[in-house]
Amino acid sequence: MRDAEALEIYLQLAADERAPDRDDQLLARLAQLARQTGQGNQDDQLGSFDIGNCLHAIVQSSVLFPVALARWLAADSDIRLGKALLHDANVAHLAQRYPQSYALSSVPEADAIMTARRLCALAAAPAISLGWTLSAARDFPDSDAVRTQITELLDYHIDQFLVGTVDLLASSDSSFQALDASVETLRKGNEALRILEGLPQLRELAMTADMRLLHSSLKRNEQREIHRRADEASVFRSVFHQVRLKYASRPVVEVRSEEGTQEMAIPMFSHEFSVELPLSELTDPLAGRARRNRLWRSSQP
Repeated sequence: MRDAEALEIYLQLAADERAPDRDDQLLARLAQLARQTGQGNQDDQLGSFDIGNCLHAIVQSSVLFPVALARWLAADSDIRLGKALLHDANVAHLAQRYPQSYALSSVPEADAIMTARRLCALAAAPAISLGWTLSAARDFPDSDAVRTQITELLDYHIDQFLVGTVDLLASSDSSFQALDASVETLRKGNEALRILEGLPQLRELAMTADMRLLHSSLKRNEQREIHRRADEASVFRSVFHQVRLKYASRPVVEVRSEEGTQEMAIPMFSHEFSVELPLSELTDPLAGRARRNRLWRSSQP
């Protein structure tokens, strides 16, 4: 069943014309509706199709998104709505190869800092968290508090997303190439990469997707040969009857026509999409979670 109020809010949020006072009222109404919808629900799912449409419209708007995200992530009563909005933004910017720029002039300085820390604590897509951090450095150039926080958060990106951070900052599409914070962070990242390149390397970690498939195939053939020789030498071979099942590597669909039933094979194509996880997820998950929890707690007033 459609929610009439949420549908009305969506239609106004998706409109081309923007008015700050009206947008504030729409975001406040949406937050109130989300709080009512989420009563008694312990997870972060809002469970409303029309609220989801509203969040999608906000993500697509460069004016609404920074205001809504800073407002909802900074308010404890609207954390669930802020997380849902961030999820939609992560999906939209997960494969982005440059840091996303945000206009934070309409966001209070304290909320911008808190949102930057909580984006890192929530493991947002690097294009979002790094873009928000650099946008704060650009839009609040005279703030000592922002400068201190930005330094810490940029170092966090270097520690946790070294390769991705360097790629994002070095992209020709980045709007922060002339920003001092971006230049200094890129220098630190390149220096860290040079140090890593000088360390001993494992060939298995440098393999492409095709090489991994070939390596897996060779290992599988080796295991099959070992089992075959073991079966031939086993005394159970003369006692038990062995049945083998084979499966096709390509799906086959039956097509019925006047000429009868024919089988049509559907070709399969490989698709590679790599995402860099926080380094602590692979090395020390407990320490990584503790560090992100500190980022979240230190952002609380």
